Amino acid sequence: MQKVFSLSLLLFISLFVFAQTYVPSGVDTITDYGNYHPQIEIANDNNPILLWTDQLTKSVFTAKYNGTDFNTPVQLNPVGLQVQSYNWSGADLAIWGDNVYVVFRSHGYETGHVYLVKSIDNGNTFGDTIRVDHLATGFGQYPDVAVFNDTVFVTFMDHNSSGLNPQYVVSRSLDGGATFQSEVVAGEIIGDEACDCCQPEIVVNEQSVILFFRNNNTSIRDIKATVSYDRGATFTSWFSVDDHQWYLNSCPSTGPDAMGTEDNRVLTSYRTYENNVATVFLNEYDITQNLSLTLKQISSGISPNPNYPQIAYQNGNLGMVWEGLGQSVDVFFIASNTGISGLDTVNTLNLTNTIGPQSKPDIVFDGSQFHIVYANGFNLEYLQVSELVSISDSKPDNMNFGIFPNPSTGIIHFDGMLSRLEVYDIYGNLIGTFSNKTIDISGAASGIYFLKATDEQGRSWSRKLVKH
Repeated sequence: MQKVFSLSLLLFISLFVFAQTYVPSGVDTITDYGNYHPQIEIANDNNPILLWTDQLTKSVFTAKYNGTDFNTPVQLNPVGLQVQSYNWSGADLAIWGDNVYVVFRSHGYETGHVYLVKSIDNGNTFGDTIRVDHLATGFGQYPDVAVFNDTVFVTFMDHNSSGLNPQYVVSRSLDGGATFQSEVVAGEIIGDEACDCCQPEIVVNEQSVILFFRNNNTSIRDIKATVSYDRGATFTSWFSVDDHQWYLNSCPSTGPDAMGTEDNRVLTSYRTYENNVATVFLNEYDITQNLSLTLKQISSGISPNPNYPQIAYQNGNLGMVWEGLGQSVDVFFIASNTGISGLDTVNTLNLTNTIGPQSKPDIVFDGSQFHIVYANGFNLEYLQVSELVSISDSKPDNMNFGIFPNPSTGIIHFDGMLSRLEVYDIYGNLIGTFSNKTIDISGAASGIYFLKATDEQGRSWSRKLVKH
Protein backbone atom coordinates (compact mmCIF):
# COMPACT_ATOMS: atom_id res chain seq x y z
CA MET A 1 0.00 0.00 0.00
CA GLN A 2 1.09 3.52 -0.59
CA LYS A 3 -0.27 6.87 0.49
CA VAL A 4 -0.15 9.89 -1.81
CA PHE A 5 -0.83 13.43 -0.59
CA SER A 6 -1.23 16.44 -2.83
CA LEU A 7 0.97 19.30 -1.59
CA SER A 8 -1.44 21.82 -3.07
CA LEU A 9 -4.30 20.13 -1.24
CA LEU A 10 -2.50 20.29 2.10
CA LEU A 11 -1.73 23.97 1.54
CA PHE A 12 -5.34 24.49 0.59
CA ILE A 13 -6.57 22.92 3.80
CA SER A 14 -4.29 25.13 5.85
CA LEU A 15 -5.46 28.28 4.06
CA PHE A 16 -9.19 27.79 3.68
CA VAL A 17 -11.68 26.56 6.25
CA PHE A 18 -15.32 27.15 5.38
CA ALA A 19 -18.60 26.05 6.91
CA GLN A 20 -20.26 23.17 5.04
CA THR A 21 -17.28 22.72 2.73
CA TYR A 22 -16.14 19.16 2.04
CA VAL A 23 -12.47 18.49 1.40
CA PRO A 24 -10.81 15.18 0.41
CA SER A 25 -7.79 13.67 2.11
CA GLY A 26 -4.74 12.03 0.62
CA VAL A 27 -5.15 8.70 -1.16
CA ASP A 28 -4.24 5.20 0.01
CA THR A 29 -3.55 2.73 -2.81
CA ILE A 30 -3.81 -1.06 -2.66
CA THR A 31 -2.01 -2.84 -5.47
CA ASP A 32 -1.60 -6.43 -6.75
CA TYR A 33 -4.90 -7.89 -5.53
CA GLY A 34 -7.39 -6.79 -8.19
CA ASN A 35 -10.07 -4.11 -7.84
CA TYR A 36 -13.46 -5.37 -9.02
CA HIS A 37 -16.62 -4.00 -7.37
CA PRO A 38 -15.05 -2.47 -4.23
CA GLN A 39 -17.24 -2.10 -1.15
CA ILE A 40 -16.62 -0.31 2.15
CA GLU A 41 -18.12 -0.40 5.65
CA ILE A 42 -17.06 0.82 9.11
CA ALA A 43 -16.36 -1.87 11.70
CA ASN A 44 -17.52 -1.54 15.29
CA ASP A 45 -14.00 -0.46 16.26
CA ASN A 46 -14.47 2.51 13.88
CA ASN A 47 -11.97 1.27 11.28
CA PRO A 48 -12.91 0.97 7.59
CA ILE A 49 -13.09 -2.47 5.99
CA LEU A 50 -12.76 -2.93 2.22
CA LEU A 51 -14.14 -5.82 0.20
CA TRP A 52 -13.57 -6.60 -3.46
CA THR A 53 -12.84 -9.40 -5.95
CA ASP A 54 -9.93 -10.17 -8.24
CA GLN A 55 -11.05 -11.18 -11.71
CA LEU A 56 -7.72 -12.85 -12.60
CA THR A 57 -7.53 -15.19 -9.60
CA LYS A 58 -11.32 -15.28 -9.07
CA SER A 59 -10.86 -14.55 -5.38
CA VAL A 60 -12.56 -12.28 -2.85
CA PHE A 61 -10.39 -10.13 -0.59
CA THR A 62 -10.84 -7.94 2.45
CA ALA A 63 -8.47 -5.38 3.96
CA LYS A 64 -8.88 -3.43 7.18
CA TYR A 65 -7.50 -0.01 8.03
CA ASN A 66 -5.11 0.01 10.99
CA GLY A 67 -4.97 3.74 11.66
CA THR A 68 -2.08 4.35 9.27
CA ASP A 69 -2.82 2.33 6.17
CA PHE A 70 -4.53 -0.92 5.21
CA ASN A 71 -3.35 -4.30 6.42
CA THR A 72 -2.26 -6.87 3.84
CA PRO A 73 -5.39 -8.13 2.05
CA VAL A 74 -6.84 -11.46 3.22
CA GLN A 75 -8.43 -13.96 0.83
CA LEU A 76 -11.84 -15.09 2.08
CA ASN A 77 -12.71 -17.90 -0.36
CA PRO A 78 -11.00 -21.20 0.43
CA VAL A 79 -8.49 -22.74 -1.95
CA GLY A 80 -10.31 -24.56 -4.73
CA LEU A 81 -13.45 -22.41 -4.55
CA GLN A 82 -13.32 -19.64 -7.15
CA VAL A 83 -15.68 -16.67 -6.94
CA GLN A 84 -17.78 -14.89 -9.52
CA SER A 85 -16.15 -11.54 -10.30
CA TYR A 86 -17.63 -8.65 -12.26
CA ASN A 87 -16.55 -5.02 -12.11
CA TRP A 88 -20.19 -3.94 -11.62
CA SER A 89 -21.30 -6.65 -9.17
CA GLY A 90 -19.69 -9.01 -6.71
CA ALA A 91 -19.32 -9.72 -3.01
CA ASP A 92 -21.16 -7.71 -0.33
CA LEU A 93 -20.77 -7.15 3.40
CA ALA A 94 -22.88 -6.04 6.38
CA ILE A 95 -21.97 -5.30 10.01
CA TRP A 96 -23.80 -5.67 13.30
CA GLY A 97 -21.80 -5.12 16.47
CA ASP A 98 -18.48 -6.93 16.24
CA ASN A 99 -19.86 -9.29 13.58
CA VAL A 100 -18.97 -8.79 9.91
CA TYR A 101 -20.92 -10.82 7.34
CA VAL A 102 -19.63 -11.30 3.78
CA VAL A 103 -21.56 -12.98 0.97
CA PHE A 104 -20.25 -13.99 -2.45
CA ARG A 105 -21.14 -16.32 -5.29
CA SER A 106 -18.84 -19.05 -6.52
CA HIS A 107 -17.72 -19.16 -10.15
CA GLY A 108 -19.75 -21.02 -12.79
CA TYR A 109 -22.98 -19.66 -14.22
CA GLU A 110 -24.83 -22.99 -14.01
CA THR A 111 -22.86 -24.50 -11.13
CA GLY A 112 -22.02 -21.68 -8.71
CA HIS A 113 -23.70 -21.13 -5.34
CA VAL A 114 -24.04 -18.36 -2.76
CA TYR A 115 -21.83 -18.51 0.34
CA LEU A 116 -21.33 -16.55 3.55
CA VAL A 117 -18.26 -16.05 5.74
CA LYS A 118 -18.47 -14.40 9.15
CA SER A 119 -16.08 -12.54 11.44
CA ILE A 120 -16.82 -12.13 15.14
CA ASP A 121 -13.84 -9.83 15.82
CA ASN A 122 -14.54 -6.75 13.69
CA GLY A 123 -13.19 -8.27 10.50
CA ASN A 124 -9.75 -9.23 11.80
CA THR A 125 -10.33 -12.94 11.14
CA PHE A 126 -13.05 -14.90 9.33
CA GLY A 127 -14.55 -18.37 9.78
CA ASP A 128 -15.40 -21.10 7.30
CA THR A 129 -17.78 -20.73 4.37
CA ILE A 130 -21.48 -21.43 4.94
CA ARG A 131 -23.70 -22.19 1.96
CA VAL A 132 -26.68 -19.85 1.78
CA ASP A 133 -28.79 -21.08 -1.13
CA HIS A 134 -30.76 -24.33 -1.39
CA LEU A 135 -30.77 -24.40 -5.20
CA ALA A 136 -30.32 -27.60 -7.14
CA THR A 137 -28.81 -25.64 -10.04
CA GLY A 138 -26.34 -22.79 -9.94
CA PHE A 139 -28.43 -20.01 -11.41
CA GLY A 140 -28.43 -17.89 -8.24
CA GLN A 141 -26.76 -14.54 -8.98
CA TYR A 142 -25.75 -11.17 -7.46
CA PRO A 143 -26.01 -11.72 -3.67
CA ASP A 144 -26.52 -8.85 -1.22
CA VAL A 145 -26.67 -9.01 2.58
CA ALA A 146 -28.26 -7.11 5.48
CA VAL A 147 -28.39 -7.91 9.19
CA PHE A 148 -30.57 -6.93 12.14
CA ASN A 149 -29.66 -8.25 15.57
CA ASP A 150 -28.90 -11.95 15.00
CA THR A 151 -30.98 -12.33 11.83
CA VAL A 152 -29.08 -12.30 8.55
CA PHE A 153 -30.92 -11.61 5.29
CA VAL A 154 -29.35 -12.58 1.96
CA THR A 155 -31.00 -11.79 -1.35
CA PHE A 156 -29.95 -13.09 -4.76
CA MET A 157 -31.44 -13.60 -8.20
CA ASP A 158 -32.93 -17.03 -8.92
CA HIS A 159 -34.06 -18.49 -12.26
CA ASN A 160 -36.10 -21.45 -13.40
CA SER A 161 -34.45 -24.73 -14.40
CA SER A 162 -33.76 -23.34 -17.88
CA GLY A 163 -32.04 -20.23 -16.53
CA LEU A 164 -35.01 -18.01 -17.43
CA ASN A 165 -37.60 -15.92 -15.54
CA PRO A 166 -35.18 -14.11 -13.21
CA GLN A 167 -36.67 -13.26 -9.81
CA TYR A 168 -35.07 -12.04 -6.62
CA VAL A 169 -35.42 -14.27 -3.58
CA VAL A 170 -34.45 -13.89 0.09
CA SER A 171 -32.95 -16.48 2.41
CA ARG A 172 -32.63 -15.70 6.09
CA SER A 173 -30.64 -17.05 9.00
CA LEU A 174 -32.10 -16.86 12.49
CA ASP A 175 -28.90 -18.03 14.18
CA GLY A 176 -26.36 -15.44 13.14
CA GLY A 177 -25.41 -17.03 9.84
CA ALA A 178 -24.82 -20.62 11.03
CA THR A 179 -27.70 -21.99 8.92
CA PHE A 180 -30.06 -20.56 6.31
CA GLN A 181 -33.72 -21.25 5.64
CA SER A 182 -35.04 -22.04 2.18
CA GLU A 183 -35.40 -18.93 0.03
CA VAL A 184 -38.71 -17.15 -0.48
CA VAL A 185 -39.63 -15.31 -3.65
CA ALA A 186 -39.52 -11.56 -3.02
CA GLY A 187 -39.91 -9.88 -6.41
CA GLU A 188 -42.66 -11.82 -8.12
CA ILE A 189 -45.45 -9.82 -6.44
CA ILE A 190 -44.91 -7.01 -8.97
CA GLY A 191 -45.83 -9.35 -11.82
CA ASP A 192 -42.72 -8.84 -13.96
CA GLU A 193 -39.21 -10.22 -14.18
CA ALA A 194 -36.13 -8.78 -12.55
CA CYS A 195 -33.65 -7.10 -14.86
CA ASP A 196 -31.37 -10.06 -15.44
CA CYS A 197 -27.92 -8.59 -14.68
CA CYS A 198 -28.56 -5.67 -12.29
CA GLN A 199 -27.46 -6.08 -8.68
CA PRO A 200 -30.02 -5.52 -5.86
CA GLU A 201 -29.92 -3.81 -2.46
CA ILE A 202 -31.58 -5.17 0.68
CA VAL A 203 -32.38 -2.90 3.65
CA VAL A 204 -33.76 -3.91 7.04
CA ASN A 205 -35.06 -1.96 10.03
CA GLU A 206 -37.30 -2.69 13.03
CA GLN A 207 -40.48 -2.59 10.95
CA SER A 208 -39.63 -4.21 7.64
CA VAL A 209 -37.27 -5.89 5.20
CA ILE A 210 -37.10 -4.03 1.89
CA LEU A 211 -35.63 -5.35 -1.34
CA PHE A 212 -34.70 -2.83 -4.06
CA PHE A 213 -33.99 -4.00 -7.60
CA ARG A 214 -34.34 -3.05 -11.24
CA ASN A 215 -37.58 -4.43 -12.63
CA ASN A 216 -38.08 -5.54 -16.24
CA ASN A 217 -41.57 -4.89 -17.55
CA THR A 218 -41.21 -5.84 -21.22
CA SER A 219 -37.93 -3.88 -21.47
CA ILE A 220 -39.05 -0.97 -19.28
CA ARG A 221 -36.34 -1.10 -16.61
CA ASP A 222 -37.15 1.00 -13.53
CA ILE A 223 -36.27 0.60 -9.84
CA LYS A 224 -38.92 -0.98 -7.59
CA ALA A 225 -39.02 -2.21 -4.00
CA THR A 226 -40.84 -5.08 -2.33
CA VAL A 227 -41.57 -5.15 1.40
CA SER A 228 -41.80 -7.83 4.09
CA TYR A 229 -43.47 -7.03 7.41
CA ASP A 230 -42.78 -10.44 8.99
CA ARG A 231 -38.97 -10.38 9.09
CA GLY A 232 -38.52 -11.75 5.57
CA ALA A 233 -40.88 -14.73 5.78
CA THR A 234 -43.13 -13.28 3.05
CA PHE A 235 -43.10 -10.21 0.80
CA THR A 236 -46.59 -8.79 0.51
CA SER A 237 -46.38 -5.23 -0.86
CA TRP A 238 -44.29 -3.12 -3.18
CA PHE A 239 -43.66 0.49 -4.17
CA SER A 240 -41.88 2.42 -6.89
CA VAL A 241 -39.01 4.87 -6.48
CA ASP A 242 -38.43 5.23 -10.22
CA ASP A 243 -41.10 5.88 -12.87
CA HIS A 244 -38.90 7.15 -15.68
CA GLN A 245 -40.00 4.38 -18.05
CA TRP A 246 -36.45 3.63 -19.19
CA TYR A 247 -36.90 1.46 -22.27
CA LEU A 248 -33.91 -0.72 -23.08
CA ASN A 249 -33.78 -4.02 -24.94
CA SER A 250 -30.77 -5.30 -23.01
CA CYS A 251 -29.75 -5.22 -19.37
CA PRO A 252 -27.83 -2.05 -18.36
CA SER A 253 -25.89 -3.85 -15.57
CA THR A 254 -26.54 -1.12 -13.01
CA GLY A 255 -28.78 -1.42 -9.97
CA PRO A 256 -29.86 0.77 -7.03
CA ASP A 257 -28.31 1.66 -3.72
CA ALA A 258 -30.56 2.31 -0.72
CA MET A 259 -30.45 3.20 2.97
CA GLY A 260 -32.99 3.65 5.72
CA THR A 261 -33.25 7.01 7.49
CA GLU A 262 -35.48 8.29 10.29
CA ASP A 263 -39.25 7.89 10.60
CA ASN A 264 -39.47 4.77 8.40
CA ARG A 265 -38.10 6.53 5.33
CA VAL A 266 -35.63 5.24 2.75
CA LEU A 267 -33.24 6.88 0.31
CA THR A 268 -32.60 5.26 -3.06
CA SER A 269 -30.05 6.24 -5.71
CA TYR A 270 -30.10 4.94 -9.26
CA ARG A 271 -29.21 5.59 -12.86
CA THR A 272 -31.80 6.05 -15.58
CA TYR A 273 -32.36 7.99 -18.79
CA GLU A 274 -34.41 11.16 -18.99
CA ASN A 275 -34.94 12.89 -22.33
CA ASN A 276 -32.44 10.43 -23.82
CA VAL A 277 -29.72 11.58 -21.42
CA ALA A 278 -28.10 9.35 -18.78
CA THR A 279 -28.92 10.75 -15.34
CA VAL A 280 -28.48 9.86 -11.67
CA PHE A 281 -31.42 10.42 -9.29
CA LEU A 282 -31.93 10.28 -5.53
CA ASN A 283 -35.36 9.44 -4.12
CA GLU A 284 -36.69 9.85 -0.57
CA TYR A 285 -39.68 7.60 0.16
CA ASP A 286 -41.95 7.48 3.23
CA ILE A 287 -42.98 3.85 3.73
CA THR A 288 -45.62 4.67 6.34
CA GLN A 289 -47.37 7.16 4.05
CA ASN A 290 -46.58 5.11 0.94
CA LEU A 291 -45.43 8.31 -0.69
CA SER A 292 -42.39 9.57 -2.56
CA LEU A 293 -41.37 12.75 -0.73
CA THR A 294 -38.47 13.98 -2.84
CA LEU A 295 -36.96 13.09 -6.20
CA LYS A 296 -33.74 14.98 -6.89
CA GLN A 297 -31.72 14.92 -10.09
CA ILE A 298 -28.10 14.84 -8.98
CA SER A 299 -25.88 14.67 -12.04
CA SER A 300 -27.48 17.13 -14.48
CA GLY A 301 -24.83 19.34 -16.06
CA ILE A 302 -22.12 17.93 -13.78
CA SER A 303 -20.74 14.72 -15.29
CA PRO A 304 -21.78 13.18 -18.60
CA ASN A 305 -22.75 9.50 -18.60
CA PRO A 306 -23.07 9.09 -14.80
CA ASN A 307 -23.41 5.57 -13.40
CA TYR A 308 -23.18 3.38 -10.29
CA PRO A 309 -24.39 5.89 -7.66
CA GLN A 310 -23.82 4.91 -4.02
CA ILE A 311 -25.03 6.67 -0.87
CA ALA A 312 -24.18 6.96 2.82
CA TYR A 313 -26.41 8.44 5.51
CA GLN A 314 -26.34 9.04 9.27
CA ASN A 315 -28.20 11.62 11.36
CA GLY A 316 -28.76 14.07 8.51
CA ASN A 317 -25.30 13.62 7.00
CA LEU A 318 -25.83 12.43 3.44
CA GLY A 319 -23.08 11.67 0.95
CA MET A 320 -23.28 10.31 -2.56
CA VAL A 321 -20.66 9.15 -5.07
CA TRP A 322 -20.86 8.02 -8.67
CA GLU A 323 -18.69 7.66 -11.73
CA GLY A 324 -18.96 10.03 -14.67
CA LEU A 325 -16.91 11.67 -17.38
CA GLY A 326 -14.38 14.28 -16.32
CA GLN A 327 -10.92 14.20 -17.87
CA SER A 328 -11.76 10.53 -18.36
CA VAL A 329 -13.94 8.38 -16.09
CA ASP A 330 -13.80 10.09 -12.69
CA VAL A 331 -15.41 9.77 -9.26
CA PHE A 332 -17.81 12.53 -8.24
CA PHE A 333 -19.04 13.40 -4.73
CA ILE A 334 -21.82 15.49 -3.24
CA ALA A 335 -22.86 15.83 0.39
CA SER A 336 -25.12 17.65 2.83
CA ASN A 337 -25.44 17.82 6.61
CA THR A 338 -29.19 18.44 6.32
CA GLY A 339 -30.21 15.37 4.34
CA ILE A 340 -31.55 15.34 0.81
CA SER A 341 -32.98 18.87 1.10
CA GLY A 342 -29.47 20.28 1.54
CA LEU A 343 -27.96 18.74 -1.59
CA ASP A 344 -26.96 21.35 -4.17
CA THR A 345 -25.36 20.13 -7.38
CA VAL A 346 -23.19 23.26 -7.55
CA ASN A 347 -21.25 21.77 -4.61
CA THR A 348 -20.33 18.61 -6.52
CA LEU A 349 -16.64 17.65 -6.29
CA ASN A 350 -14.64 15.67 -8.82
CA LEU A 351 -12.55 13.64 -6.37
CA THR A 352 -10.13 12.19 -8.92
CA ASN A 353 -9.93 14.57 -11.90
CA THR A 354 -6.99 12.80 -13.56
CA ILE A 355 -6.37 10.93 -16.79
CA GLY A 356 -7.28 7.25 -16.64
CA PRO A 357 -10.38 5.43 -15.38
CA GLN A 358 -11.40 5.92 -11.76
CA SER A 359 -14.67 4.07 -11.35
CA LYS A 360 -17.13 1.96 -9.35
CA PRO A 361 -17.01 3.98 -6.09
CA ASP A 362 -18.57 3.10 -2.77
CA ILE A 363 -19.07 5.31 0.30
CA VAL A 364 -19.74 5.07 4.03
CA PHE A 365 -20.05 7.63 6.86
CA ASP A 366 -18.50 7.04 10.31
CA GLY A 367 -20.23 9.84 12.21
CA SER A 368 -17.65 12.51 11.40
CA GLN A 369 -16.36 11.92 7.85
CA PHE A 370 -17.07 10.04 4.66
CA HIS A 371 -14.88 7.14 3.54
CA ILE A 372 -14.71 6.34 -0.17
CA VAL A 373 -13.15 3.51 -2.17
CA TYR A 374 -12.96 3.15 -5.94
CA ALA A 375 -11.11 1.32 -8.69
CA ASN A 376 -8.24 3.12 -10.42
CA GLY A 377 -6.72 1.26 -13.35
CA PHE A 378 -5.65 -2.07 -11.83
CA ASN A 379 -5.56 -0.77 -8.25
CA LEU A 380 -7.89 0.19 -5.42
CA GLU A 381 -7.83 3.69 -3.98
CA TYR A 382 -9.27 4.94 -0.71
CA LEU A 383 -9.75 8.44 0.65
CA GLN A 384 -11.71 10.37 3.24
CA VAL A 385 -13.85 13.45 2.76
CA SER A 386 -14.46 15.71 5.74
CA GLU A 387 -16.71 18.67 6.34
CA LEU A 388 -14.52 21.51 7.50
CA VAL A 389 -16.21 23.68 10.10
CA SER A 390 -15.27 27.35 10.00
CA ILE A 391 -12.99 28.55 12.77
CA SER A 392 -13.49 32.14 11.65
CA ASP A 393 -16.07 33.06 9.05
CA SER A 394 -15.88 36.80 9.60
CA LYS A 395 -13.53 39.51 8.42
CA PRO A 396 -10.88 40.86 10.82
CA ASP A 397 -11.94 43.96 12.72
CA ASN A 398 -11.95 47.13 10.59
CA MET A 399 -11.36 45.12 7.38
CA ASN A 400 -14.16 46.54 5.30
CA PHE A 401 -14.98 45.30 1.81
CA GLY A 402 -17.74 43.54 -0.09
CA ILE A 403 -17.96 41.17 -3.03
CA PHE A 404 -20.93 40.78 -5.36
CA PRO A 405 -22.65 38.89 -6.88
CA ASN A 406 -22.07 35.53 -5.23
CA PRO A 407 -23.09 33.08 -6.71
CA SER A 408 -22.14 34.50 -10.11
CA THR A 409 -21.43 33.52 -13.69
CA GLY A 410 -17.76 34.38 -13.18
CA ILE A 411 -17.63 38.20 -13.12
CA ILE A 412 -17.33 39.31 -9.50
CA HIS A 413 -16.90 42.86 -8.20
CA PHE A 414 -15.53 44.04 -4.89
CA ASP A 415 -15.17 47.30 -3.06
CA GLY A 416 -12.86 48.25 -0.25
CA MET A 417 -9.17 48.89 0.33
CA LEU A 418 -7.63 45.58 -0.74
CA SER A 419 -4.18 45.00 -2.17
CA ARG A 420 -4.55 41.44 -3.45
CA LEU A 421 -7.17 38.79 -4.20
CA GLU A 422 -6.39 35.15 -5.01
CA VAL A 423 -8.86 32.57 -6.30
CA TYR A 424 -8.25 28.85 -5.77
CA ASP A 425 -10.11 25.74 -6.94
CA ILE A 426 -11.15 22.90 -4.61
CA TYR A 427 -7.81 21.17 -5.12
CA GLY A 428 -5.83 24.17 -3.89
CA ASN A 429 -4.70 25.21 -7.37
CA LEU A 430 -4.32 28.97 -7.88
CA ILE A 431 -6.77 30.07 -10.59
CA GLY A 432 -5.85 33.74 -10.68
CA THR A 433 -4.53 36.77 -8.81
CA PHE A 434 -6.34 40.11 -9.02
CA SER A 435 -5.69 43.65 -7.82
CA ASN A 436 -8.41 45.67 -9.54
CA LYS A 437 -12.08 45.99 -8.71
CA THR A 438 -13.23 43.02 -10.80
CA ILE A 439 -12.49 39.29 -10.67
CA ASP A 440 -13.02 37.43 -13.93
CA ILE A 441 -13.20 33.63 -13.69
CA SER A 442 -15.81 33.29 -16.41
CA GLY A 443 -13.52 30.90 -18.29
CA ALA A 444 -13.38 28.47 -15.37
CA ALA A 445 -15.72 25.50 -15.00
CA SER A 446 -18.88 25.80 -12.90
CA GLY A 447 -18.35 24.81 -9.28
CA ILE A 448 -16.91 25.96 -5.96
CA TYR A 449 -13.89 28.27 -5.69
CA PHE A 450 -12.21 30.01 -2.79
CA LEU A 451 -11.22 33.64 -2.44
CA LYS A 452 -8.36 34.86 -0.27
CA ALA A 453 -8.53 38.63 0.21
CA THR A 454 -5.58 40.58 1.64
CA ASP A 455 -5.80 44.23 2.66
CA GLU A 456 -3.08 46.90 2.70
CA GLN A 457 -2.12 45.99 6.28
CA GLY A 458 -1.45 42.36 5.28
CA ARG A 459 -4.57 40.95 6.96
CA SER A 460 -6.35 38.13 5.11
CA TRP A 461 -9.87 36.82 4.93
CA SER A 462 -11.23 33.81 3.04
CA ARG A 463 -14.58 33.19 1.43
CA LYS A 464 -16.26 30.57 -0.72
CA LEU A 465 -17.31 31.56 -4.25
CA VAL A 466 -19.92 29.74 -6.29
CA LYS A 467 -19.74 29.94 -10.07
CA HIS A 468 -22.71 28.85 -12.18
